[in-house]
Order: sequence, then C-alpha cells, then structure tokens
Amino acid sequence: MAKSIRSSASGSALVRVEGLELVRGVSPGAYRQTIEDLRGLAPDPADLACSGQEVFAERMRELLGNLHARTGCDDLVLTGGCALNSSWNGRVTTATPFRRLFVPSAPADDGCAVGAAFLAWSEDHPGRAPRGAPLSPYLGSAVSSEALAKLVRFGGWPHVRHLPGTIAARTAELLAAGRIVGWMQGRAEFGPRALGHRSILADPRAADMKDRINERVKFREEFRPFAPAVLHEHGDAFFEGYQESPYMERTLTFRPAVRDRVPAVVHVDGTGRLQSLSDRWSPRFHELLCAFHARTGVPVLLNTSFNVMGRPIVHAVEDAVAAFLTTGLDALVIEDHLFEKEPSTP
Repeated sequence: MAKSIRSSASGSALVRVEGLELVRGVSPGAYRQTIEDLRGLAPDPADLACSGQEVFAERMRELLGNLHARTGCDDLVLTGGCALNSSWNGRVTTATPFRRLFVPSAPADDGCAVGAAFLAWSEDHPGRAPRGAPLSPYLGSAVSSEALAKLVRFGGWPHVRHLPGTIAARTAELLAAGRIVGWMQGRAEFGPRALGHRSILADPRAADMKDRINERVKFREEFRPFAPAVLHEHGDAFFEGYQESPYMERTLTFRPAVRDRVPAVVHVDGTGRLQSLSDRWSPRFHELLCAFHARTGVPVLLNTSFNVMGRPIVHAVEDAVAAFLTTGLDALVIEDHLFEKEPSTP
C-alpha cells in the first residue's frame, strides 16, 4: 500500500487556497528546494503519487467548500483536467457540502467542443433549456459495415460466426469460461474512458485475470487497476455509498463482503473506478452484462479500453483486427460477428 511522504517534504505548502483561487504557497527558491529534497529522498513513485493525491484532495476540499458557501447550491458540475481525478470525484459528496455531482464523459480539453456547441445552441434558443438527461458518450466514429463485410469475405478467418440476436449470450459464455474478448460496437466513445463500445472485457471473478490482461494484452505496469462495469440496479450491493457513474468518472469503495467475488477489479485499497450500466445508455453492452449475470450470478464485468499501452483506443475495424492479432486476446466481437483464434464449443 502506498504511503504519504509529506512528513519528509513540504509538498503541502507549495500551493494554498484563497477563496476560489489557488496561489503559490512558497517562493520560487523554496519550491526548487522542495524538489531537490524529494530527489534526495528518492521516494517510491507510488508513495509520491499517494502524497500528491492527498494534497490534491485537501485543496479541492477547500475550494469546493468555499464555492458551496458562496453559492449555496447542492449540485456541482466538474470539468477540466482535474475532473478526471476519479478517486477524488468519488469523495466529493461525502467530503464537501455538495450532495450531487455531474462529470461529463469528456471533461478535459476534448470536451470544449461540446461546451461550445451547447453555448451556441443556448444563444440561438434563448429561454429554452436542453433536455435534462445524460448526454450520450457514443459520439465517435461508427463501425464501417463495408470494412466489416470485406474482413469477413477476404480475411481468411477459420473461426468466424455471424450471430445476430445471440451475440451477447455467446460472448457472455466465452467470458464466463475465462476468455478475454475485444468488444467493438456502434459509435466510439467520446472521452478517455472505454464505456462498452471499444472495450476489452473479461471475467472479474478470476483472481489472476488482471495479471493475465496486463501480461498478454495491455503490456502495462502490473499495479494499474482495471474498471468494473456494474448493472446500475446492483450498484448499491457492491459499493459503499453507491453513486451512479455512467461515464466511469468516479471511484468508490467495494463493500468488503463482495470483494472476493470480483477480485480482478478490486484495487489494492479496496476501490474500483466503476461504470454504471443501464439499457438507456448502451443497450447492447447492457444485454451482454445481463447475460453474464444470468450465467454467473455476478452483475459485474472487467472493462478496460480496447488498446495496448502507448496506443490510442481502436476506432476502425482495421485497428481492432490489428490489436486482436498482435495481443493475447482470445476473441474479437465486431457488431454481430464473432472472430476466434481457436474454435470453441457453439
């Protein structure tokens, strides 16, 4: 478990809060000395990250406390790069006076285009408010039916099946059997999180699944956790103080009683950056998770982005095939087509 190193360095004094502003807490010379002190300590990167997270949370608690005192509003919308700090997002409604939090699917610079579009719409429609429903994150590139048809026709695949109407059930069978599946459906996600349209999926019940994916598919550091996608109606049974999280934007603590049921998605500190899933947001992914739940009794899937370390999330059919053939993925699902490297029982 990572530990704070602030007792050995003055990191907490580098920045302080004044009202709704962040101001420098030390002189430039003192700042440089703190950096040198840290270098001399040669801290473990995890401990340094832990300390930075603690300071971030303290400053955000002060800022948001001051904001609530000034506005009296219980609803909070967070955007900007700091709104991608899912660990803090999960604590906002318990650590500050705010009672409800909304973070969009693309809160950083990539979301500025959506904000500009909403602003223009509002100026063109004075007095009209946009509908009060979550904005779909599936605004990216669509699966090309032409590219998919050519892949099936000319790819020379020995194990490919077209399964309209049953693709979710069949994929759930593969996942329950321990297969790692690349899952590509509809339009890609807008934002940094894979939300079931460009995802790598696996069974969270296997204790070694995180290591298998890191070693065979993602090729990344072993300490990095994977996210749980959970059926919204079962969220409270798995997470303490459950909050709806459709965009995988907040981290919550798993209830101790269920951690052994889904060890592959429980971080070392007992948390998970969850995606709440409803058929209102992603019907096909919801159908898959329902089928997995019916088969296993577990309403949770391991969900990580469909890419390898250092590469962007796949968008085109060709991207998905390249990732499938150059990693340890066992199967690839594109729309209603199932591609497998080895034949499996129908």
